[in-house]
Amino acid sequence: ANCDDPHKSQTMSKKTKSAFGATMCFVSTACALYLFTSESSHLTRSAQISRTRLHTNVGRRTAMIQMSSAGAAVVLSSQRKSRADDIPMKMYHDDDEQYDIKVPSNWAVGKTELTQGLGTSASYSRKVVGFVPPNAEAKTNVNVVVSPVAPDFKNMGSFGSPESFGIKLVNLVDRKFGKNAKKNVATARLIDTYNVGDVFFAEYETFEDYSEELGDYATKLRFFVANAIRNPGMYNRMFSVTGVCDMKDLDKYYSSMTEVVKSFAPPKSKI
Repeated sequence: ANCDDPHKSQTMSKKTKSAFGATMCFVSTACALYLFTSESSHLTRSAQISRTRLHTNVGRRTAMIQMSSAGAAVVLSSQRKSRADDIPMKMYHDDDEQYDIKVPSNWAVGKTELTQGLGTSASYSRKVVGFVPPNAEAKTNVNVVVSPVAPDFKNMGSFGSPESFGIKLVNLVDRKFGKNAKKNVATARLIDTYNVGDVFFAEYETFEDYSEELGDYATKLRFFVANAIRNPGMYNRMFSVTGVCDMKDLDKYYSSMTEVVKSFAPPKSKI
């Protein structure tokens, strides 16, 4: 890997390793989504969706969502600022997978490979790079996961529209439907989906680990993701960029996190 501070990507600090716990969860989710889609060409049920508008282009967008933890509306817009906005950005270039992404200069960088599990083989290990903001909650991070996909998955259109792709992401987490509709099981809701060319973006929230003691979900996360499929050489690969933000870090890091995800530049396909 190559960045303004290359040695940072060689070893992971204890804090970075902790954040990789959230990264590993998404690695499994990304692979499960791929397998789900390759086996089924249509949705078997509807996800719980809370959104105002679904866009198919980039521009000014504002989504009003209901925060169950506070019971108040929060306005999200492209003009939103955070206390981390003043930190200068640095370009990270990945030598192995040939992508670029801009991250705040004070974020820690960690890199690893997955040699077991879905999407791996004797000839290919999935590559994972994580970026962790300072003094953030344990699951707050941005990660890039590169996984091989089947030859017939030539672009993100293989998953359907950006909206259907976002719904599938939510469906992998949401269990609050049918006989579980009134139970305190894991749930999720889609906020927004759109595409920029052949890169699909989705924004959604998950609520997990219900605590009887708290009377609320203990784990509340906001996700902002970008996904692209490229063939930079011998086979097709899915590039999944995921910003995971603990709700406690929303005001501090979410604005910067979305800018990091939006800055992702996948490699060009050679085939």
